[in-house]
Amino acid sequence: PSTMADTSFSVPQGEFDLIRYPPTRDPNLRAWDAADEFMLAHLAEVAAEHSVARVFVVNDAFGALTVGAMAALGEGTDGARVHFVSDSHTATLAMRQNVERNGLPRPTEWGVSADGTWEDVAGGASAEAASGEGIDVVLIKVPKALALLEVELVGLRAAVRDAGVIVGGAMTRDVHGSTVKLFEESLGPTRTTRARKKARLLLSELDPALAPAAPRPSLFELGIGSANLVNLPGVFSARRLDKGTRALLHALPGIADGADVIDLGCGNGALGLAVLLKNPTAQVTFIDASRLAVASAELSVRRAFPDLGRGGSPDPVFRVADCLDGLPGDSADLILCNPPFHQGFDTSIDISIKFVEAMHRHLNPAGICLVVSNIFLPYEKHAAHLFSDCQILEEANGFKIIQFSK
Repeated sequence: PSTMADTSFSVPQGEFDLIRYPPTRDPNLRAWDAADEFMLAHLAEVAAEHSVARVFVVNDAFGALTVGAMAALGEGTDGARVHFVSDSHTATLAMRQNVERNGLPRPTEWGVSADGTWEDVAGGASAEAASGEGIDVVLIKVPKALALLEVELVGLRAAVRDAGVIVGGAMTRDVHGSTVKLFEESLGPTRTTRARKKARLLLSELDPALAPAAPRPSLFELGIGSANLVNLPGVFSARRLDKGTRALLHALPGIADGADVIDLGCGNGALGLAVLLKNPTAQVTFIDASRLAVASAELSVRRAFPDLGRGGSPDPVFRVADCLDGLPGDSADLILCNPPFHQGFDTSIDISIKFVEAMHRHLNPAGICLVVSNIFLPYEKHAAHLFSDCQILEEANGFKIIQFSK
């Protein structure tokens, strides 16, 4: 039997070759699910009855919906007629990989910003510019975090004044009463379809009388001095410091003056902020694939240090990136990480392995990595062939703190 996941994606718009990003060794994980297939089948039905010239695709994890939408618009489609909206830089890279793989142009790319509006990833323009001609179809893949869906639906209202067809989609297990309620409160009347291959659609109509406000960020204590964390909607650990991060905070070493520190997968910036509170001379880089996470980290740091960067202290760096892409190798004195092992609703150790390999490349010979993980995740096994030293510093409450060094 094959050990590779199926890459042949067959929908009414055509047959496409799709792979996940980052690559996976799990043969059960494809670059699409039955909800993507159902949404594109519905798009084909719409296109058979109405002219479809402009499509918005929201939360497309690997590009399956974008590729299908491109093909639905026919030969010679330019990317400007399909709009891809995501908070995730990793999802953006996955989409780019698959449209290129299938000989299609890149769509217009939008990111989700802190106030709920959308930003042109390439040029920073307002998404209102996209709505002038009206949008024929909006395809929204329901994300894992309901708070992220809420901020995206608010952004959709700001960007799309008129949309002929709005289609939400998810696996049936992920469509709850709260999901339908959010569509209704943000967009308008919404009905769900019967399940097909354990997937379900949400079909909404825009109610022009609705004017939903963007959800407010949450604010909670870091537990160091009077510092607070700012958590934008959809960012991990929305209401309180998660247990893994709290465990890693207690294990933080002394920070040398001017140390080069990376908070990898920074979320709301708890770990990097703790470093700066210990030693404001540290050069801290906050990095995450989520634009909202990086914005949260910056808000958290600026709140605690409104004058940071003045008077000789280095200014922290805030980067939206895939893992440690774009940073110099062998440079970090300390890397702190609470690695993700979920991609949307799927669990994948491949993401965690990628983080371990990246940390090895970017750590300087005298530096250390501190990683917190669930006790059952075998990071030590995957790191053993890279790092000369691997120690479990602490195990408690279902978590372990692991220290790696070259």
